[in-house]
Amino acid sequence: MTSPGEISTFRDEKVPALIQSLQQLRPMIAGHAAAAEAQRSPVAQVADALNDLGIFTLLMPERWGGAGLSTSGFAKVEIELAKADPAMAWVAQILNGTTWIATTASDALQEALFADGPALICGAYNPPGIARKVDGGYIVSGRWPYSSGSRQAAWAQCGCVLTDTGQPVTPGINMAYIPMDQITIEDSWFVTGLQGTGSDTTVAKDVFVPDHRMVTMERTFGHVEDGKRHVGAPSDRFALVPLVRATGLAQFVGAAEAMLEIVEADSKLKPIVTTTYKHRTDSSVVVHDLGRVAAQLDNARLLLFQVTGQLDEAALAGRPLAPLERAQHKALCAQATELIHAVIEKLMFIAGSSAFSLASPLQRYWRDVHVGLRHIANLPSLGYEVYGRDRLALSPNIIPVGAY
Repeated sequence: MTSPGEISTFRDEKVPALIQSLQQLRPMIAGHAAAAEAQRSPVAQVADALNDLGIFTLLMPERWGGAGLSTSGFAKVEIELAKADPAMAWVAQILNGTTWIATTASDALQEALFADGPALICGAYNPPGIARKVDGGYIVSGRWPYSSGSRQAAWAQCGCVLTDTGQPVTPGINMAYIPMDQITIEDSWFVTGLQGTGSDTTVAKDVFVPDHRMVTMERTFGHVEDGKRHVGAPSDRFALVPLVRATGLAQFVGAAEAMLEIVEADSKLKPIVTTTYKHRTDSSVVVHDLGRVAAQLDNARLLLFQVTGQLDEAALAGRPLAPLERAQHKALCAQATELIHAVIEKLMFIAGSSAFSLASPLQRYWRDVHVGLRHIANLPSLGYEVYGRDRLALSPNIIPVGAY
């Protein structure tokens, strides 16, 4: 068990071996991607292989059996996984983030969840459920859509408001931790992309949650009470919302890089129909466009590692991000989002209408990335407005500081 202050660095020396393992698994993972999409949840063979590698616990500190990676190290692994299947990378990113955040809570909660080793946690918070205070705990009920990875998880992290009369009495969202055997999974995930994530609705009805399994706004994640024992890793000081936002971009960079690989390879072989070009690469326009999207994607990757590096530096220094830093972080992520979006659109134009055939992996990457980029954390207009308001000192901002 880790003592406070014992770990002073991340364990990113593990990253090259993880990437090598994923490269070896890429044909298998990619080969099951269409089946995962058809069943609307991860294929067991793929999920089991990734679990055996520890892919779902890369952000967890070593004290609970995780890898103890930095956000930059994790992003490198996510890029590689997304090249095989963006939906599976989405599940890995969500399970990592939701499982990691529980390791920053109280000693009692950490022990309840992880005393027997790493345990995966899925989670959602909006719309919140209701928690009614009773002796020794709470009675929790609610329905939480978009619970990615719920079929791979042992626990559900359920956002809720505290109430005695039907009206919220505590501002903000509290988190109840409920074993999956007390949760019902409602089959509700019918979307255009990321269908293979199994992001269905988790449902709890009048479930008793003891006090130590409720994280309240008064003592939220990262709170260090006197005598806290399970603390000391750099990951205990990550900024929550920026971490989720930044690491989520990695899977879209990886998916776009895979699309570029496919289109570049095809362009050396396929003609441009109705023209004299026997190969797309005979066209200087196509060569120009491929060079341009490659540069845009390189820039998106640079932005990704700029924002993850900022999180890693702050965690190692033990300092919180200032509000303006958070706002800039959100805006830089918005810029990366726009670059990735531009890249995948141009690649589909270069690839032509055949890329939309259901037999082509390009259309699945394209759909997955489109859906993922529309996550509320990624919307560029919100990112730019938040940054603009902070730069101009327009108060209050449109989002509370802790939520960006």
